[in-house]
Amino acid sequence: MTVSKASLLLAVRNVAQHGDTDVYPFPLENHWFHDEEVTVLELLEKVDRDFDTWLSNYPVVLVNSLAGVGYAGFRAATQIDPIWNAYLLALVVEIAPDLEDARIAAHRKIVFSYRYNPSTATNTLFDGDLGWTAYNEVAAEKAKDSQIIVSTDISDFYPRVYHHRLENAIALATPNKEAVRRIMVILAQLSTGGKSYGLPVGGNAARLLAEILLNRSDRLLVAKELSFLRFVDDYTILAKSREDAQSALVYISEVLLENEGMTLSRAKTRFMTSAEFLRSSPIAGPLPGDAKADIDVRRFLRLRLRYDPYSPTADQDYKNLQHEIQQFDITRMLAREMGKSRVDERLVRHLVKSIRFMPSDVQDAAILSLLENIDVLYPVFPTVAIVFKQLLPNLSQPTGSRLFDVIRSLIQRGSHITLVPTNLDYAIRLLTLDRSEETDALLIKLYDQPKTNMMLKRDIILAMAKRRIDYWLSDVIKRFSVLTPWEKRALIPASYVLGDEGKHWRSRVRDQLSEIDRHFMQWVAQKNDGRLWEVPL
Repeated sequence: MTVSKASLLLAVRNVAQHGDTDVYPFPLENHWFHDEEVTVLELLEKVDRDFDTWLSNYPVVLVNSLAGVGYAGFRAATQIDPIWNAYLLALVVEIAPDLEDARIAAHRKIVFSYRYNPSTATNTLFDGDLGWTAYNEVAAEKAKDSQIIVSTDISDFYPRVYHHRLENAIALATPNKEAVRRIMVILAQLSTGGKSYGLPVGGNAARLLAEILLNRSDRLLVAKELSFLRFVDDYTILAKSREDAQSALVYISEVLLENEGMTLSRAKTRFMTSAEFLRSSPIAGPLPGDAKADIDVRRFLRLRLRYDPYSPTADQDYKNLQHEIQQFDITRMLAREMGKSRVDERLVRHLVKSIRFMPSDVQDAAILSLLENIDVLYPVFPTVAIVFKQLLPNLSQPTGSRLFDVIRSLIQRGSHITLVPTNLDYAIRLLTLDRSEETDALLIKLYDQPKTNMMLKRDIILAMAKRRIDYWLSDVIKRFSVLTPWEKRALIPASYVLGDEGKHWRSRVRDQLSEIDRHFMQWVAQKNDGRLWEVPL
């Protein structure tokens, strides 16, 4: 075997528990992975034993679509067929210890992003003590002893990863050459138009691969004795003078260009004094002259909004978190941000997430305020939509109705928010819970639009199944042979809404399905044993 059972198991559990990407809503297959772990592992072991045949018979299917970045930027994000996504992750997990060993040691606290330190207890892959927060904390501490700090990042990092350079970097780090070959074969399948560059944005496999690619550049910078910190494509350069800072920036630019064919973003490169840098830091401690509001923001951003409902101390943990949040005037902080033409994205995400831990009457008012200011919340819409969906059962009927009215209106008027496919997908998931006929008509119209991609069509089918719109599903199922792979799979659970018609259809198409879809069908049948299963979406 190229991949051990332990790596396959960790990959499946990581995806089932934490998702396939941090960009899109979770696909339904995540529930399948969770419920039928043994079956999914057996399928992945078959893929591993006969990789090239499986790839030939069951090609990698994916959707590339735009996700918003800030108010005017976009990035391409990728959702991969769940089986191939899990197998790619397992391949990378198999060699991840080698990749981590090849990198600059984590304890040196220079490179903070995605340090491989798996946990079988939480099914996570990365060191929880290192990351964005630690990166900012160390930068703030080191800035106190520096005169000039440069903040910069790589332009379009993930899309510009050159596969040949990546393959060399992986091959130098691990003796598992077959794993390297398979990783590169899958990445080639994920590249559109025959291009030999780019990593899929959003998944953990790509994160680990991106880190090993930059390792050679990291080591050159360390050998040059530059004082720098890195988190993914973000760099912080710490220098004693403007001249030293400029020299370091030039050297980093040369190293990245020569090694990786990449350049730093001119628009995002900023020279700051130590005082300016600390004042701009999201987590630095109080500074002389800080207003109380600024101190509160920094304190609030250091608050960890993590709550495990399955912990033995869950009740007390929840109360403690509620108590900590009550120390801040969340409503006023939100109002201040939404009064701006451009919100502080990091702060607003944190504020919106904190609404989950507030009293129900305050939640209602906060949700109404978010709805009234939805346009300015465009950069954080996925976070807002997730919290909307989580809090919907707690909201009053008028607030819930207002919520659905606003989301429908965004789509109907062609809002800039829902023109972004990832945002539209979150809106569709939210509208699944709205029982109005107006939403039925809207989802049908969306499905029929030529620009609606396979991922959105899949989720509309699942939404209509959850809503039990049998007349429409009966019409779509007649076109099964010309549908995309993800639509076909979505029709398997949707067919149960159609009673005997669906039963006859499943018997008729079963032999046309791939082995993977036949196992998926068996899982769906178990879910519908004796009752009509409500599709979790």
